[in-house]
Amino acid sequence: MTTIADKLSEHQTLERYSAGRVLFREGDDPLGVYVVHNGLVDLMFSGKNGRAKALRTAEDGQILGLSCVVSHRRHDCSATTKTSCELGFIDRETFLQQIDHSPAIWFSVLQTLSQDVNSCYDCMRSIRDEADRGRGTGDRKLPVPSPA
Repeated sequence: MTTIADKLSEHQTLERYSAGRVLFREGDDPLGVYVVHNGLVDLMFSGKNGRAKALRTAEDGQILGLSCVVSHRRHDCSATTKTSCELGFIDRETFLQQIDHSPAIWFSVLQTLSQDVNSCYDCMRSIRDEADRGRGTGDRKLPVPSPA
């Protein structure tokens, strides 16, 4: 299967980063997307107490900053290289132009964002199941928000 990273390979600037390099911080405006070619990148967010909490670790082939670039929102987490990495970078404008001019890239972005949403649902189910086991509530469902 061809990925977004494959389809955008000619537009990427490849660079090596040492471990511990901050790529972007929570609250920053997104400058573009990063493609992990080799290495691991930790994604962290601030908890209510202000302490950094682990969100996930990105691996080879994953794209960082995608939803923020597409939605024109600030980064909702920080990204720091966990190991030495080789990353591709595509600036925001180039990335958005490529989506605009290529239905194949647009569809790949849509698939990736849909997979991310489904992963969030899986995490929410897991959290709910753990909480239900702790309270003995069994099959209790989360409330569904009413349409706005």
